[in-house]
Amino acid sequence: MISKLGDKDLHLATLKAGKNEKAATILLLDHLHEVNRRKLFVDYGYSTLQKYMTKELGLSEGESWTRIQAMRLVASSPVAKQRIESGELPITNAAIIQAQIIDEKLPPSKIDEKVSSAIGKSSRELKNESAKRPEEKKIVLNERLLAKIKKLGWNQSELEVFEALLDEKLRVIEITKSDRATADEDKVSRYIPVETKREVLKRSGHKCEYPGCSERRNLQYDHIRPFALGGDRSPGNIRLLCFSHNQRRAIKTFGIRSPEMRCGIQPQQR
Repeated sequence: MISKLGDKDLHLATLKAGKNEKAATILLLDHLHEVNRRKLFVDYGYSTLQKYMTKELGLSEGESWTRIQAMRLVASSPVAKQRIESGELPITNAAIIQAQIIDEKLPPSKIDEKVSSAIGKSSRELKNESAKRPEEKKIVLNERLLAKIKKLGWNQSELEVFEALLDEKLRVIEITKSDRATADEDKVSRYIPVETKREVLKRSGHKCEYPGCSERRNLQYDHIRPFALGGDRSPGNIRLLCFSHNQRRAIKTFGIRSPEMRCGIQPQQR
């Protein structure tokens, strides 16, 4: 028992526990990176890595976000991995650095330099650096809107619901544009006819059709039998999948091919 240890043994045991904790942190980040690279979390009913971590690992949303950001930093910076492993870079600071890298749009060649410049700084100092940049505009929802969101019964945050509703509206606008109904629609191509999109949207209820998933954001049309393997454009062969389930399906069918899949980072919506 720890309470029975002598002072020197307790000190040595504490040092060992600290080293083990740092090694375990890197091991977890490596595992999370591979889970994300394969989009493995979708096989367990989760549309995002963060949801997988909160449900399967029992982490809070904040803890999950911190580890995801640190995971991404480690994946792009050998220096960050070394510094975390040595204890010089706490994962909280690593998460802040990764967020700054994204905000500042730093090229890969500058990331290690950014990490090195942050060593020895406190989380407060790093956050203060971020605060000096222009703050993003925030949306404040009143009680009336919050009540309407609650009526929807969606298991998402207010901002996720807001984004999902915007996505839904944009999809409706897209399929009703008259200039999309061209003669090309009748050709054998990847293009999905407007009427097929309408039918799939109605059938899906504007949410991911993967069993167990109800994600309403970042939805994409997917050929059940891949077009490259002879799949057609009929409603029975088209389904609506969230970004993650669509990627996981592509990985299982064709392997990890795109740069975005290889680095495990979701591209910005266009």
